[in-house]
Amino acid sequence: MHLQVANWLVECDPEATRTAYSILPPGPDCTCDECRNFQAAAGRTFAPELYALFALLGIDPTKPAELCHWYREPTGLYYIGGWFHFVGHVLAGADAMQNPDGTGIINYQSLSEGSEVALTEHISLLPESFRGLAVVQLEFHTRVPWVLAGAEPAP
Repeated sequence: MHLQVANWLVECDPEATRTAYSILPPGPDCTCDECRNFQAAAGRTFAPELYALFALLGIDPTKPAELCHWYREPTGLYYIGGWFHFVGHVLAGADAMQNPDGTGIINYQSLSEGSEVALTEHISLLPESFRGLAVVQLEFHTRVPWVLAGAEPAP
């Protein structure tokens, strides 16, 4: 299946991606308060446009390969980044990872208000269920409300 994702044209296999995610345990691999909050806020962690994209690609939005908790915005939402993997190839559009030596830049594209994505074939933290498959990494930025009971982390 071919799909336009912001500035990228991708070929993707949603069924193979769903199969790879079905093998993974639920939730992020971390139990810090911020990751637990991400799990507890399921359904409110991404804009509708991003959920729609995940459905088309076969990505399980509750199973990110990585989460990075950056800061609390003045709105009260938490600015979070991370990435998912999906089975496929980037057919057109520049790889979002520039200088992928660990000190580079990722060129994100706005998908909707408050959501940005970037596609790269420079893969990190690939789950075992994706090994041996052609994979694209979908990097994201999103805003998440704090939903856990108790005190929020210090800003």
